[in-house]
Amino acid sequence: MRAFLEFLRLIRMNEIEKKMAKRKHLFIGGGSIIIALIIVSFVLFARSYQRKTDYAHIKQVNTLRVIVEPNTMSYQVVDIDSIAGLQALMIKQFALDHQIDRVEFINEPNLSAAIDSLLQNKVDILAWHIPIYNQMRQKISYSIPVFTSRQMLVQRKENKNDSIRFIRNQLELANQDVYILPGAFYRQRLNNLSQEIGDSIFIKEIQNAVPTDLLNMLVEHHIDYAVCDEFVARVLLKQPEYKELDMSTAISFTQNYSWAINPNTPILCDSINAWLAVYLESKAYNKIYRQYTGVK
Repeated sequence: MRAFLEFLRLIRMNEIEKKMAKRKHLFIGGGSIIIALIIVSFVLFARSYQRKTDYAHIKQVNTLRVIVEPNTMSYQVVDIDSIAGLQALMIKQFALDHQIDRVEFINEPNLSAAIDSLLQNKVDILAWHIPIYNQMRQKISYSIPVFTSRQMLVQRKENKNDSIRFIRNQLELANQDVYILPGAFYRQRLNNLSQEIGDSIFIKEIQNAVPTDLLNMLVEHHIDYAVCDEFVARVLLKQPEYKELDMSTAISFTQNYSWAINPNTPILCDSINAWLAVYLESKAYNKIYRQYTGVK
């Protein structure tokens, strides 16, 4: 009798184990289905986001949204219906060549904020002098190089009546205050330079400033040293109000500078690169380049 009862108990336990295994299988299978649905939803969202930001959508809405570097060489408003500046005219030509009727120029003087706007899909292109850094490739897509330039120290010309030291080489920047634009890549270079010379460089950002603000502050003796892009500063220093400023001390090697494009818009990026490859070699570009840079 005892043996018979033990036999019944074993049969019951076997049935319970089978039911538990079946439930476990259903749970795992259900979890796998949920994970798969999440992955599919994410992929569909990403594709939908890309459709809403890439070239086809720009063509559909017939509008290109752009932030152009805020300086007189790159972008300036002539009147209510007219703009000028090297990079602004390049953008307008790109739109014209691709049958995009409207270009919306968005004002943003801070480069970090401009990059945030790009990544948040508030703009399509940053037409800015942006040096190519490998670490930035994780955030933005670069166009092919548009310009080459260096980062330069701008200071007042040597004058015996000026008590401030005239900087001839990078080592002399030790323990000096150096002013830069907000969100500029110059901070990274100055931090590296500080490590290289083994001493401190005190980096000061001027909020909501553009290159001419830094130059005016130098002329008015409010600051003594600033870092500017050579390509831009070379043009600005030709103006008579800046005749006492010097830009002979480089703080970086020559670098490639590009436009920035939202990484979720690969077709737009390809379109820009294909266009730039042709346009940068054209007579039309050479004409406006000479007009705004003074290079013969």
